[in-house]
Amino acid sequence: MVFTPDVIVTTDYSPGTFALVAEAKGATANLDEAGLQLKEYMLQMGCPVGIIFTPRVLRIYKYRFLGRTEDPIELVGDFPSGEILETRGPVAGPESAIESALFEWLEELAHTGQVAVSDQRLKSAIDQHILPAVSGGRVSIAHPRMQEI
Repeated sequence: MVFTPDVIVTTDYSPGTFALVAEAKGATANLDEAGLQLKEYMLQMGCPVGIIFTPRVLRIYKYRFLGRTEDPIELVGDFPSGEILETRGPVAGPESAIESALFEWLEELAHTGQVAVSDQRLKSAIDQHILPAVSGGRVSIAHPRMQEI
């Protein structure tokens, strides 16, 4: 099955240029496996920032554009995501609820530029890597949503 991220952010100056790709996963997801798929997608699309978002962890990747001879995509780190989710109410259960929370957070961040978290390490990572990628960009769900039964 071909990997498609859950959320994409395209640049305001070129709708075909990806600024960020994001994948929502459940709390028990294998982040390393999801990371391999996300990194491959980032390479293919030339996307500078990728994130994996779970109810517990926000994992950030940065494409350093060094070429394909070494791994040009760096794991910036894993950060607690709970504070990001607090303002959206409880998020548990299906990945679609996590995807919705991720979409809402990125869309809010793109429009306001406000990073409302108290964890300084998390705030610094968002300020340095995610905020520049989403500022002025267009946040979209990357695939059709399926209705859950």
